[in-house]
Amino acid sequence: MKTKSRTLYAGPSGNVRVIGYRRSALDFSDAYHFFLKLTWAQFFLLLSVIFVLVNLLFALIYWVLPGSVANSSDQNFLSLFFFSVETLATVGYGEMSPAGLTGHLVAAVEILFGLFGVALVTGMVYGRFSKPQARVLFSEKLVVTDFEGRRCLMLRVANERHNKIIEPHASISLVRIETTKEGNTFFRLHDLPLIRSNNPVFVLTWTLIHRIDESSPLHGWTRERLIEAGARVTVSLTGHDETISDSVFVLNEYVAEAVYFGYRFVDVVSADPSDTRIIDLTKFHDVVPDSGNAV
Repeated sequence: MKTKSRTLYAGPSGNVRVIGYRRSALDFSDAYHFFLKLTWAQFFLLLSVIFVLVNLLFALIYWVLPGSVANSSDQNFLSLFFFSVETLATVGYGEMSPAGLTGHLVAAVEILFGLFGVALVTGMVYGRFSKPQARVLFSEKLVVTDFEGRRCLMLRVANERHNKIIEPHASISLVRIETTKEGNTFFRLHDLPLIRSNNPVFVLTWTLIHRIDESSPLHGWTRERLIEAGARVTVSLTGHDETISDSVFVLNEYVAEAVYFGYRFVDVVSADPSDTRIIDLTKFHDVVPDSGNAV
């Protein structure tokens, strides 16, 4: 086992690293999770690299064992590579075929390796396709503005699929650096209660509102204080997707610089002369000052 450092997340002033976690360089126990985290481009690129490397390895074995492949062009390495590709995929042979006990043993091992590989790749591809995902758009900014006569923190979310997410639940948390009376510094998590954290159904847009009163962790705080405290705002949303009949979960995180005091969101809801409601997502992230002291 080897001690390593790992980047957990990008903080306001750079990457945050954890030193001392233990993980073996040959630990494949969480390989499935690793492959699920990759993007589709990274996933197929990595599979292609593994495919080429495995065939190069078996081609090298055939190459160092003269006579193991019948009708090979004087042990031409490129021919042996494509022979390995055919063997690994179990597609049958052309002119070349295993020769002798050694050749048949190597081919048998490669075929077994190919069968296991196909099963594993099929499982990973199915896992990636079957993983429930919601397409929820979060506003790029949070605003602190007056709403119904009270100071509030607000952000917007939109359902980009325009289907129904049943019984969605949203929550907002504030993480900031605090110092105790004993002089110890640590990250403290504060819940930011929402005026409405649940909805019967989430179809188009939803504005999440936290009232900043005397009990709010944001009471008396400014944008500069939040930045100085390394504050981050985490937003989570869970619900049941009607289309795929499964639960979905999305998470977004904001740094303190994304909080705009004295600004409000541009309205994205309007109606045409026929009373058809229009949602203009091109203005979804736009904010404008609502007072002369915008920060």
